[in-house]
Amino acid sequence: MIDADKLLAETFVRQLEWFDEIGSTNDHVLGQASDLTVKTPYLVGASRQLSGRGRGTNRWWSGDGTLTFSTLFDMLRLGIEQSEWPRFSLVTGLAVAESLEAFLPTASIGLKWPNDVWLSGKKVCGILIEQPERAPGRLVAGLGWNVNTSFQSAPEELRAIATSMREASGREFCPNDVLTCFLQRWEHNLTRLASGNLKLDAEWSRFCVLTGRE
Repeated sequence: MIDADKLLAETFVRQLEWFDEIGSTNDHVLGQASDLTVKTPYLVGASRQLSGRGRGTNRWWSGDGTLTFSTLFDMLRLGIEQSEWPRFSLVTGLAVAESLEAFLPTASIGLKWPNDVWLSGKKVCGILIEQPERAPGRLVAGLGWNVNTSFQSAPEELRAIATSMREASGREFCPNDVLTCFLQRWEHNLTRLASGNLKLDAEWSRFCVLTGRE
């Protein structure tokens, strides 16, 4: 279960909604993006997402135990210049990888440009960044993160390429702890990006699965 009060107290999220079930968290947040009364970062999550989206026409399958959430950012409030926006997805993936490393320090964790996070050679998390049409100064980051997900009921083609923290380690994790850790790492990295103190090339390269490949 997600403890909303605890997340608001311990992370940089200023407004939060959590649903038992939703179509797409990104769609929900995009619909709220132009409302200037919404406090950012604004996070919307769901225990089950029915119509999750990936890049292009890809869909995101999510079973029980998957963390699915989207966060709205006001980039001016973050202090991140528009020229740095292309790095936003990379910083997000880096925060996921660092969080996985905190819970699974001996595991094989990788980043596949531009938006996939791998665990033990399989995809464990996907990231979708979108810019709302009516709120040009804002960005939405959607994540599908397989924490305690079981792939027994997943489409057959996914079983060979996807995994979860539970399947890779044989134990369950507290979703609230995983989300809190990620949000804290995310804030830290975005703050460094805004101040020019993030050595993204070096930190990304530590996890990059494409190094040495064509």
